[in-house]
Amino acid sequence: DALGDQLYIILGSILKHGLQDKMEEIFDEIQRSNMSKLGEDGNPILNNVGKITKGPKYSPPDIESILSRD
Repeated sequence: DALGDQLYIILGSILKHGLQDKMEEIFDEIQRSNMSKLGEDGNPILNNVGKITKGPKYSPPDIESILSRD
């Protein structure tokens, strides 16, 4: 039930902001950025408390360029 409620809120927010036609591309860009955090060996780089840190090839998501296109 809680997951369904979260999904309802997220999808409603996407629709409210008119992002329904761009959301898949935004998600893909976030995924690309997250995967760029991996190390040269393709594995996550962990700090001393086990949190994933940014690897040498990290690049932030470029969502602005997606939103600026018509």
